[in-house]
Order: sequence, then C-alpha cells, then structure tokens
Amino acid sequence: MQENRFEVFDISMSLICKSIQKIKSEIMQSYGLKSSHVLFMVQLGEREDGLTASELSQAGHMDKAQISRVVSELIDKGFITKCTGGGQKYKNKLTLTEAGKSIARDLDRLIENALEYVSGSIPPTDLDVFYRTLFTISNNIFSLTEEPEALTAPH
Repeated sequence: MQENRFEVFDISMSLICKSIQKIKSEIMQSYGLKSSHVLFMVQLGEREDGLTASELSQAGHMDKAQISRVVSELIDKGFITKCTGGGQKYKNKLTLTEAGKSIARDLDRLIENALEYVSGSIPPTDLDVFYRTLFTISNNIFSLTEEPEALTAPH
C-alpha cells in the first residue's frame, strides 16, 4: 500500500505541476510574459502597497537570483515599478503599474474560473480539508529536504 500511495502521489503531483506550467505559459504568452511571472503579478496585485523582493522570495520560495531576473523583466516590460527609498536593493517596494494591474485583474479572473472548473463539484468543506492537508504535506516534504538524515533507511 505504501508503494501505491507513493506512485499515486508522485504521478499526481507531476501531472498537476506540468499542467499548471502549461496553463500558465499559454496564458502569459498573450501578454508577452512567461509562466514565472504569474505568481509575482498575482501577489503584487493583492498588495496595493507593494512587496519587497525579499517578501516575494519568501512567499514564493524562490532564490534571489530568480527574483532579480523576474523583477528586471517585469520592470523592463513596464508592468511593475520599484519604489526607491534609498534603502537596500531587496528592501525597496515593488508595485504594479496600471498595465500590470490590468494583467493582475485578468489573471485573477482566469484563476477564479480555473479553480471553479477543477473544484466546482467538490464540497467547500472537502476543499478546506484538502488544502490544509496539502499545505501540511508540502511543508513536511520541504522540511525533509532540509533534514536529509531523515531519508536514511532504518536498520
């Protein structure tokens, strides 16, 4: 049974990740953006006062190099702006421009429609349990990557 659970989990997570990546790529292509820009646009769209690069890094579990690259791309395209306050590079707030806000609103609608499509027939209480469980599993897996000795087989 353990092996079957692993296979179901591994195959399901791979399929979900690949499908989400494909959907994000297709959606963002119409804006001249990449799938890696989705989370930034959504997170910045939720925060009128903006977020720092460090906050984006923590929220999305991304390294500083990726944050820097994506921020530069979005600034170059005119979708976000950096509010410089004379502070350190990663402490300046990033906010959406009007064009960026328009894309973020579109993304919100598309995401809402997608979530309704994939979970519309599932009762809200079941979805609550699912997301709590998924959050716990993802945090536990992340913790496992931080503690490789936990992967050693018992003797």
